[in-house]
Amino acid sequence: MKKLTAMILALLMTLSLASCSNAGSPGNSKAPENNPPASSGNAGDSTGYQKFDGKIVLWTLAKDLQQFADRYKEETGNEVEVVVFDSADFKTKIMQTLGTKSKDVDVFVGEPQMLPDYYEAGFCADLSALDGEVKSRLVDYTYEAGCDSDGVLRAISYQACPGSVIYRRDLAQEVFGTDDPDEIGKLFASFDKIEETAATLQSKGYTIFGDTGALRWFSISSNPWVKDGEIIVDQDRLDYFDCAVNLYQKKQVANATEWSAPWYASMAGPLPVLDADADVWGMDKDQLMNEAAGGGAGTTQVFSYVMPSWGALIVRDNAEGNKGKFGVCSGVCSFFGGGTFLAVNEFSQNKEAAQQFIEYCTLNDDVAQWWLTASNGDVVANKAVLEANKDFQNESFGNQNTYGFYAQEMEKIDYSLITGYDDACKEAFGTAVMSVQKGETTKEEALKEFYKVVLNTYPELSVPADAPVSVD
Repeated sequence: MKKLTAMILALLMTLSLASCSNAGSPGNSKAPENNPPASSGNAGDSTGYQKFDGKIVLWTLAKDLQQFADRYKEETGNEVEVVVFDSADFKTKIMQTLGTKSKDVDVFVGEPQMLPDYYEAGFCADLSALDGEVKSRLVDYTYEAGCDSDGVLRAISYQACPGSVIYRRDLAQEVFGTDDPDEIGKLFASFDKIEETAATLQSKGYTIFGDTGALRWFSISSNPWVKDGEIIVDQDRLDYFDCAVNLYQKKQVANATEWSAPWYASMAGPLPVLDADADVWGMDKDQLMNEAAGGGAGTTQVFSYVMPSWGALIVRDNAEGNKGKFGVCSGVCSFFGGGTFLAVNEFSQNKEAAQQFIEYCTLNDDVAQWWLTASNGDVVANKAVLEANKDFQNESFGNQNTYGFYAQEMEKIDYSLITGYDDACKEAFGTAVMSVQKGETTKEEALKEFYKVVLNTYPELSVPADAPVSVD
């Protein structure tokens, strides 16, 4: 049971919090040091910032905000006390604390999936004074995520987390005769193409993904999970379902579950061929690498990973001798995942100071350029700074212009597909996929169970008349 639970968690999005929190971890690739675009007011320097008495308190799950706070104090003299919580407990802590109208915190953060609950509870102060700047200067989807259901701005992000397929350039050249991102992107343009690509890679002894959990990022490609009160399982989601089952049953994935030691090890080189029931959570990365180097029962290499932009930092920092051999390209659809949004506590007695700190972190071009460099690769939400760095050649990714690529991907994100029901739907759908992959149930039975689970969680929803299965 412990192993199954771990695999389910890895299939879903639940660990994106921890990944985003570590987006600023140092690596070895040199980050750009371009001059930021010219700006006015607070956007360009610290001279327009007011000095406040006392301090403000920030609650966060992103450790990188301590670096922002240190820089802010150095430039303005204002102190920010940063309290970092474990990602698994953070939302509960916010809901419980602010539910009592606590004044102990002035600024708090959330990821996009948390924000609707914060808005509905009335925890986030009105930031409409910054609306014009945020809407014009930051990436569009981050502005939309920061607005409540009435269109009032209540949270702002310094990050943007567009998605990509991260692939091995050397293996691409060997198998497909090219490592060009546009050409490799065509191999991931649909679920049918992914299956074709997986078969070609298998014929050369390689696997397309660590595990089928990589496909979950493409679960929103044409419709939201809930539309007009109905749970939507369209043809794209059925294709995703079938693709995941086929890749698993045809042994075209490495059984290296996301976040396990084999998954990390696969970024650096060959893996031993793993059985589908192997206890990957009890394995050691160094032992795996040594075993693969010794040959024995055979090895494989993982061709690609599907993750938001922070995933590129994970690959980079675990690539070891493969550093520089990766590229990024598009997939079935454009997507995003994670990102740190800052909000002012509605009950704070330091709202003006709190808003100024948020403005500093998100709307200052100098700060955005500093963070892009200091984080060694994080993608910022500031459009002007992304534009200024669009031609930067990333040595960790074959000298590809990764910032330019991610800027283009962000333009394709359709935030209207995002709903407050997404996490529950994705989790239930992922469980259904896994049950069929492992031969525990049929597709029809799994889909029926999916609907039942979602309806039990959200009884106000319904199953449309044209659903792929009937639910008793």
